[in-house]
Amino acid sequence: MRDRRRDVRIAEENKVAVCLMTGEVRPGEPTVYHSLTRDISLGGVRLMTAAPLEPGTRVRLDITLGRTRKRFRAVAEVRWVRELYGRDVFEAGLRFEGLDPEAEFALMDHIFGGRNGRE
Repeated sequence: MRDRRRDVRIAEENKVAVCLMTGEVRPGEPTVYHSLTRDISLGGVRLMTAAPLEPGTRVRLDITLGRTRKRFRAVAEVRWVRELYGRDVFEAGLRFEGLDPEAEFALMDHIFGGRNGRE
């Protein structure tokens, strides 16, 4: 089976704060969820999260890249969601929307910088 992805993905866990852009889901529930990446690319990210995400919604992400220790912010659209552990933990695919140049460079350096023996 051929992989149809456009971008190189690296499988790794990075810390992510997911901020719902629609305000509180229910009064008293947080709008920021601390999550982990499952993989990441220049085009988007796959998350493991407790956030109640719906396909088509937009979120703000604050991502800390583990290996390079760089941090960047991005807006992303939720493309798909599936339950991992009942209704408590989900896996979601998100597509970045217009990364700013600094964030794009940090991500490129993180993805491609560790190759050929460089750190």
